[in-house]
Amino acid sequence: MTNNKTLQKLDKFLNEEGLNAFELIQLIGECKSSLLNMSDENAQRFDAIYEKLCSQEIAKEEKGGLLEDLTAMLFWTGHARLFECRRNCRTSTNEIDVQINWTQQARLAGTVSAFPCFGESFLCECKNYSGKVDVTYVGKFYSLLKVSHMKLGILIAWEGVTGRSAWTDSLGLIKKIALRDEIFIIPLDKKDLGEIRKNTTNIFELIYSKYQAMKCEIDYSQYVSRHENEEEFSANIS
Repeated sequence: MTNNKTLQKLDKFLNEEGLNAFELIQLIGECKSSLLNMSDENAQRFDAIYEKLCSQEIAKEEKGGLLEDLTAMLFWTGHARLFECRRNCRTSTNEIDVQINWTQQARLAGTVSAFPCFGESFLCECKNYSGKVDVTYVGKFYSLLKVSHMKLGILIAWEGVTGRSAWTDSLGLIKKIALRDEIFIIPLDKKDLGEIRKNTTNIFELIYSKYQAMKCEIDYSQYVSRHENEEEFSANIS
């Protein structure tokens, strides 16, 4: 009964505002609504896992599992009606830490179109290295994304990835991959996860902003203009 009343109120609101369900989801995303944040209960669990990851007393193996738990919290436990999470999936040649798919509910509601950078599904890899993830592993993750026909990969690296400037080391390779193949690897580190923990952002806003920033950085169209001899060369070729 409560669900029916809630649905009736929502229908009334949408009719009054002239919106459909898809447009409502778009509006929530564009306005960075807190509706996309985790519930208080899940936020508390996220906080507890984050605290454990910051501890110096737990073993490296345990930290790896905790980082995967944190990832599942971001995409599955915290947003169970939007995402399905498959952990430690095996293909014929690889093992994937976490594969994320939209739920049927999310597809029917049009959420996939509201967040196009996520695609139909995407991969997450968690690396709890003592230092930054280097270019070798980024190359391996890219290879996995390519053979899996995925356009988005989330690389959750607690200490981040190598590269002091935008085009060196891991950061440079990530941008070159996006420029050549339009495969986007989005790195998230402990600082990013800390912002989610503080509720200053959510996983949707965080990935979308990093995705847009990368697209803008590799976009060279602003430097391309018509050459004055184009017509002459075109005539000679034809």
